[in-house]
Amino acid sequence: MQTTRIKIETIDRPYMTYDILSVLVKYELSVTWMEVYTYVVYIKLPKIDSNLWKTIKSEILEIPGVKSVTEIDLIDFEKREIEKKAILDLLPYGILLLDKEKKIKYINKFAAKTILMTDEHGAIDKSIWDFIPRKSLSSYIGSDLSFYDDIENIEIRLKNKSYLMDIYGLKTEEGAVFGYIFTMQDSGKISEIINLKRYDNPITFDDIIGSSAKHHQVIEQAKVFSQSDSPVLILGESGTGKELFARAIHNASLRSSKPFIPVNCAAVPDQLLESELFGYEEGAFTGAKKHGKTGIFEIANGGTIFLDEIGEMPPHLQAKLLRVLQESKIRKVGSNTFENINVKVITATNKNLYKMVEDGQFRLDLLYRINTFSLTVPPLRERREDINELIEHFIKIYSVKYGKKINGIAPQALKKLLAYNWPGNVRELQNVLERAIAFTKGNEIDAEDIVLNNLSVQNQINESMSLKSTLDEVERNIILNTLKHSSSIREAARTLQVTHTMLINRIKKYGIKNSEWRFQNE
Repeated sequence: MQTTRIKIETIDRPYMTYDILSVLVKYELSVTWMEVYTYVVYIKLPKIDSNLWKTIKSEILEIPGVKSVTEIDLIDFEKREIEKKAILDLLPYGILLLDKEKKIKYINKFAAKTILMTDEHGAIDKSIWDFIPRKSLSSYIGSDLSFYDDIENIEIRLKNKSYLMDIYGLKTEEGAVFGYIFTMQDSGKISEIINLKRYDNPITFDDIIGSSAKHHQVIEQAKVFSQSDSPVLILGESGTGKELFARAIHNASLRSSKPFIPVNCAAVPDQLLESELFGYEEGAFTGAKKHGKTGIFEIANGGTIFLDEIGEMPPHLQAKLLRVLQESKIRKVGSNTFENINVKVITATNKNLYKMVEDGQFRLDLLYRINTFSLTVPPLRERREDINELIEHFIKIYSVKYGKKINGIAPQALKKLLAYNWPGNVRELQNVLERAIAFTKGNEIDAEDIVLNNLSVQNQINESMSLKSTLDEVERNIILNTLKHSSSIREAARTLQVTHTMLINRIKKYGIKNSEWRFQNE
């Protein structure tokens, strides 16, 4: 059904909403959605004839206190929903949101299509037990899903495939469960994900964009390190491009014709990481493949292995990695013999490994071994001279991807990008520009096309945060944003469609202070 969306800017006075709706009622128009804030009203209704729209607009503008009436493409909440759904649908694993009765309220594209073999409409409001047999979970948490702690790395089988499942309870402050989040990933695909594109590594130093003095200095250091077989530790914040440097170092080395295999130590469950890295013998453990498994170190023999987020490696594997670096030998799980290997090891982290050593979370002897050569990639805020060059680069890429002819960026939009602190670094800049190009209607990126990440601005959320922490952060920001556009907590509660008491409890839970929102409404 075609719709019309209206944005009405007003002053704050009693009965303003009533007066606006009176005009719509006069012409027998039904409102399908309405959002009311202190100084703005959003209305969604069936498509209006252009002549009728002119009449309605004129009458609304005559209402005392109405400043402007504009027809818009999307209401803010619709934009947020589209963006969130687009992000979740891109994830290469399944996400399901269940209510207290275990009915599916949300499912991303991967879970629907790849895991449950259905579509969104075929799953919404259906019981989870229509898709997952109760017995698959009964030995872990009971078929009623009554539990007190989050549960991770449950292995279940569906349609002859094995999946690793995490279950998180959504709870009130009093501990009552009102919903669940399931995440599911194909355990048989983990090895494929780890080994993805190990031979397809076209990245060279010429592909790492930037001409600032700091950037040039790091490139020259990396080129020197590429000529040695000694381990390289790459340090830098999330999103700075540490893997790009690792790939470029490999391609500039004498090992460039051999495999380059990246492994994210935080993305693979602890119980699988050892067998993935070192392989295992037949019968090493329950569920082991008949003829055993070749490990990543063995596959990478002669080439390079890149251990990203090395700070997340569990202690027992740190000891085993140290032995590999010292002796150039590996021992498979379940084996009593050692095999010689010849692998260059590049590691990376955004953590302070020396602090982790002090806290007993990382081995000092391993730190010395991986830190033969150390490369620190500077954050984007320390090389702002490169932002213009990066913008041009990403505009070219995403103009082709989205089939648009983008000629450049408006001065105010550029000013907005240059003034931002970029806590997510180059990766965040890339995402912001892709989103801008996807949504822009013209041939130039305007300031309003630039949507910066409020979560990054306010809290600079770490990528290693748990799903529960991330959801809490999202909920806090939704509540705070609603409060900023409301004249009272009670009005905000109505907007959020929750009780006044529940909203007060949430404000206390997240430590939202009056000073964060009240002054904006006075």
